[in-house]
Amino acid sequence: MDLALLALFASLVTALCQSVTDLGTKAATREADDRAILAAQWCCGAGLLVIACLVFYPGLLTAPVGTLGALTQPGFATLLAWSGALNIVAYFFYIRGFRLSDASLVAPLVLLTPVLMLVTSPIMTGERAPPMGMLGVLLTVLGVGLLDANEETGRRFNFAVFVKDAGARYMLATAAIWSITANIDKLGVKASTPLIWIAAVTIVIALCSIVYWLVGPRKRAGFASLRYALLAGSAMAFGNTVQMWALTVLFTPYVIAIKRLSALFTVLASSHVLKEETGGRLLGAAVMLAGAVMIAMARG
Repeated sequence: MDLALLALFASLVTALCQSVTDLGTKAATREADDRAILAAQWCCGAGLLVIACLVFYPGLLTAPVGTLGALTQPGFATLLAWSGALNIVAYFFYIRGFRLSDASLVAPLVLLTPVLMLVTSPIMTGERAPPMGMLGVLLTVLGVGLLDANEETGRRFNFAVFVKDAGARYMLATAAIWSITANIDKLGVKASTPLIWIAAVTIVIALCSIVYWLVGPRKRAGFASLRYALLAGSAMAFGNTVQMWALTVLFTPYVIAIKRLSALFTVLASSHVLKEETGGRLLGAAVMLAGAVMIAMARG
């Protein structure tokens, strides 16, 4: 199979995993607090990725320092520190967004990430889009307006969602941070390997989430209340690993745009799995997705 086609398929798998993560996170917020969900997701993912690293790089068990040194390049630690710090904030906002709003409303808002990457990618990785990408921006913005259209008044476009909905504001902040971390991922993979990079990032976030969980008052949380968080963490670990490999083959915005199909999958599934009232949000998500794809095509 052509390597580019395989990378496209890998990006699609990433989208499916992200949708499972979205749905699992929303379900988890109904049974556990945010800090416990954050810790459970990332500790589960870190455990799985540590096992994967030891299988693919057995030298990490016998000679960890030398093996890690051979697998990484200068600048790896700095990139890892930035990614860990930004992602712990982003995923706190991500979980908070799902707690405060319907998954079918907030999940599509991550489609703003490719729009924001039109600003961050040229600065961080040198990847630029021609003016045609502006059409994608327009479609994405129009899609945001359709997400919360008022069916009672017949108003087709409603951009007040960021004013009245706290969950939407948290997800917008998440998208903004992800537009930076997606480029850090590109640089991090170049400074190591896809598996080593995502495992290292996941371990750092897991450690930070444990500290965050320990410093404040905690509610007792067992397996039953965290089962959806653990499912989300497993899907996230696998999807992120596949994404890191895809980044070595395709342009960063290509991978991120395809990954954002997850928003469409989440809206489709939320009415059945989460019993949410999706209304016209599917149309809004579809328009936003078209914008994200247009931006990706403009970068080709």
